[in-house]
Amino acid sequence: MMKFRQIEAFRCLMVAGTSLGAARKMNISQPAISRLVADLEDSLGFRLFNRSKGRLEPTTAGVRFYRAVEENFLGLERLTQVAANIRADAPEGISVACLFVLSTTLMPLVLKEFFKYHPNVPVTVDTCNGPEILVRLQDMKVDMAIALEFPAFAGIEIEKILKVNVSCALPEGHRLVEKDMIFPEDIDGENMIGWVPIISQNYEKELESLQAAKSVPRNVIKTHTSHTRYAMVAHGLGLSLVEPFAAKIWRKNGVVVKPFAGEISYDYVLAYPSGGIRSQIMHDFRDAVIKVANEYDFGFDCRTKAALVNGLSEKSSSKKSPN
Repeated sequence: MMKFRQIEAFRCLMVAGTSLGAARKMNISQPAISRLVADLEDSLGFRLFNRSKGRLEPTTAGVRFYRAVEENFLGLERLTQVAANIRADAPEGISVACLFVLSTTLMPLVLKEFFKYHPNVPVTVDTCNGPEILVRLQDMKVDMAIALEFPAFAGIEIEKILKVNVSCALPEGHRLVEKDMIFPEDIDGENMIGWVPIISQNYEKELESLQAAKSVPRNVIKTHTSHTRYAMVAHGLGLSLVEPFAAKIWRKNGVVVKPFAGEISYDYVLAYPSGGIRSQIMHDFRDAVIKVANEYDFGFDCRTKAALVNGLSEKSSSKKSPN
C-alpha cells in the first residue's frame, strides 16, 4: 500500500531535483528520502527513477505518475488554503476555469464588475481548453467555468449565457474586406486556418456549411486556440472562421473581421460541479458574468445576423465577389 509520506518524498524529489534538496524540504535525512522513494517503487511495481553515477533521472513512468501526484496535491493545497482562510476569517475565494480567448477578453471585464462589490475576494482564473475544463469540473477542482457549450456530462451542470455567430477574419488588403458579409462560397479556394478537429466542437458545423455551398478552401494550417488563428491571419497566412470576442484586439494588428453567412454559432455556458452549494459570492460572480456577456461590445453585430443575411442573400452569387 502506498503511504502519503512516500508520495510526499517522491514529489519533493521531483521538484527539488536532488535527494539533498528533497531532504531539506521535508526536514529529514537523504537516506530517509531514498528509502521512502524505494518503498514507493516497491508498492507501485515500477521504477520511478534511473540511478546512474550517483544521479537520479525520472523514468517515463515516473513522469506520468508525477503528473497524477501533482494534480492531487494541488487539490490538497487548495484545501489547506481554504482552512487557513477560515482560521483567519479571510474572504472566500473563487476558482474559475476559462477558455484561453475568454480569459483575455471577457474575464477582465467580469473581474472589474465583480470587484466593484467584492474588492477583497481572491479569484483564481484557470485558463485551459475545453476537455481540461470538463476534467476540472468533474474533479471539483474549480467552482465554476466559462466555456463553449458541451454535451451532458455526469457531475456537471450548465447554464447558457450567450449565443454568438461565427465571423470571418481576413488580413488587411484581402479582396473580400470590402464586403459587408462573407458567404461560404466566397472562400472557395482560399487558404484557411482551421481547428484541429479533435479539439473544436464546431469543426463539423464549419465543414457542413462549406460543403453545402460546395466551397472547398485549402486548410493550410490547423491549430488549437482562437488567438493563434487570429495571429496567423494577421501575418497573411490565410482566412479563418473565428469566434468574435477577440476581434477588437486583433483589429489593431491587421485583421479585418466580417460577419459570416454560414449557419454556425457558438453557445457559451457557465458550468458548475453538480450538487454543490453555491455561496452568495458565487451567485454574485455569476451575475457579473451574465451582465458583462449581455453588454459585451464585439465591435460589430454578431448577435443578430439573421436579418442581415436575409437582406444580402439575394445579392449573393455562387461565384466569388470581385471586390
